[in-house]
Amino acid sequence: MALNNPISTSEAAKILGISASRVRQLILEGRLEATKVGRDQLLEKEKVEEFARIPRERTGRPHKNMS
Repeated sequence: MALNNPISTSEAAKILGISASRVRQLILEGRLEATKVGRDQLLEKEKVEEFARIPRERTGRPHKNMS
């Protein structure tokens, strides 16, 4: 895969609002496409932004109402 605008997993994590380890997990699951360069995974910025636009249900524990 030739990368036009490569970004790191940490940069992808900032775009997606998740952790870098979750980005790596999405890569392993095949939900995000990445190219391994040395020990790093590089992703196409446009593909990450496209993935970010897909509506998803929030998971995890609900936020505590502090009122």
